[in-house]
Amino acid sequence: MHRVLVWVLLIKYVLSILPTLLMFYILIELFPYTGLGRIVALPMIFVINTVIIACGLAISKKIKKQYRIVIWTGIIILTISISILSYPQESGPHIVTQTKHAVIAIENYENITKDDLEIIENSSTKKLVNPDERYVVALYKYKHELPLDGTYKMYQREPVYFYDSHIRKIDDIPAKLIGYHKVIWWYLKTFKD
Repeated sequence: MHRVLVWVLLIKYVLSILPTLLMFYILIELFPYTGLGRIVALPMIFVINTVIIACGLAISKKIKKQYRIVIWTGIIILTISISILSYPQESGPHIVTQTKHAVIAIENYENITKDDLEIIENSSTKKLVNPDERYVVALYKYKHELPLDGTYKMYQREPVYFYDSHIRKIDDIPAKLIGYHKVIWWYLKTFKD
């Protein structure tokens, strides 16, 4: 009987931690610029979420069945929120801010101009004057007007040993987008075409 209880608790734990692990995968894919912060942040988030889930397992034994769904829904939402809010970014704004900028850029699709194809950096602050999100929306909006002879470079960056930034065909653009910029492109292709 004791062995069965251990297996049941282990299965409940694994099912409860899966949303955290899935969120880790999504965050790593969409927001890759974490620097060394990810080495510290992911284990810390995992431990915090494990403690929350363990508390949930202990509490759920003592409450009525009808309230368990509410408790576990809250625990899953809390662990996902902790994963998102604790995820580091090395140089850019927090991922919540980046997501907000992406939504604003998509909402302002009609106001995006060819000038947004220029990524401008303020020389004194080293911060982008024109956010990357507007750049990606402009890439999508003006994709048929870009030179496809290899002279146009993604993110206006020179090629490096692992990243060829030259655009030779329109299909190169979504393939060379980085992180959540691929989601912006997918959204525009799905809902703006």
